Amino acid sequence: MSEQWIDVSAHNGVIDWEKVAAAGIKGAIIRAGYGNSVTQRDKRFVDNIRGAIDVGLKVAVYWFSYADSVTDAKREWQTCKQVIEPYKDKILFVAYDYEYASVNYYTRIHGKAPANDLINAMAVTFINAAEADGYKTALYTNNDYRLHIFTAYTMNAADYLWLADYTGGPNVKCAIQQTGSTGRVDGISGNVDMDTVFINIGVPAFTCDTSGDVYIERGKCYTAKTTGNVNLVAGTSDVVQIVRCLWPDFTLWHIVPLGKSGQDVGIYAEGYSDRLFRVIIK
Repeated sequence: MSEQWIDVSAHNGVIDWEKVAAAGIKGAIIRAGYGNSVTQRDKRFVDNIRGAIDVGLKVAVYWFSYADSVTDAKREWQTCKQVIEPYKDKILFVAYDYEYASVNYYTRIHGKAPANDLINAMAVTFINAAEADGYKTALYTNNDYRLHIFTAYTMNAADYLWLADYTGGPNVKCAIQQTGSTGRVDGISGNVDMDTVFINIGVPAFTCDTSGDVYIERGKCYTAKTTGNVNLVAGTSDVVQIVRCLWPDFTLWHIVPLGKSGQDVGIYAEGYSDRLFRVIIK
């Protein structure tokens, strides 16, 4: 699968989000701001994220970094967090954006370009801090930085790689490819950055209607419902029996006690480590 997204900032002016959605755009990566002060919030951020959410688009955000130390990168995340927190439940990921302008700023301040080690440390610091606060993350980069600046460790630190590559298909596997900066989309005056999203960002692999503890009497059963491609398994096979019943849009799982009263067992989605719920035999 793939979806057509855009990424926007105040430079794109006032956006008619209803027209954007009608044009087939599925999501938007919106600049929240830059630097380490809330005064540097993108002037159109609130209007853009509210407008995109109101018309049902998927939304993510990016923060343009001018950090010149690891401490400054931490301050940038705290600033970004303050700006985006009201929309946390809608934001699918936060992207860290460090580019040539970031290097130029450091050079003006310090009289020399930043070392690659520092650039990598700042990126990982921002990403780790965002993830610690419960956000999915992305690293925005291009093929030059991918080859000459960012290490493999940094490239793998974020949940998603967002690669600017205007040469056709992406040169390396990535979740998001920025395919050009001169796109035209109804509802936006002038050029806009275009992005192809290759994965189901924001769409869970499956859902389950049951959590916590479930008590079942011997001779009876409990039925859980899932959607998506998932197989439920018991942590211990001799405590319960699980019977699958397939329907076109969902699956029912009939769970029948086999063990003794007081025994319990975790129910898991096969291939996932987190327990979905626990069955306790009454």
